[in-house]
Amino acid sequence: MSTPPRVVVRLDGRPLRAAGLHPVERVLAGLAALQDGEAYQFVTPHPPGPLLERTRDAFDAAVVEESPGVFVTTFTRKAAP
Repeated sequence: MSTPPRVVVRLDGRPLRAAGLHPVERVLAGLAALQDGEAYQFVTPHPPGPLLERTRDAFDAAVVEESPGVFVTTFTRKAAP
């Protein structure tokens, strides 16, 4: 049985969006720094479709609706082929 990834960052993008900022570059920089066995969580008011599309080749992502309007996307680096 494998060990679940350790969440090293949990970024809540909702306040950033409310302030008129777009956190995509911050998320991409955080994802680039992920090591094997680490996870990055991004909290949004909806599934981050464009970000999922942009990162799908290098990262696995699981989106869970924690509560109404609170989506947590957990990214992990894909294993090398």
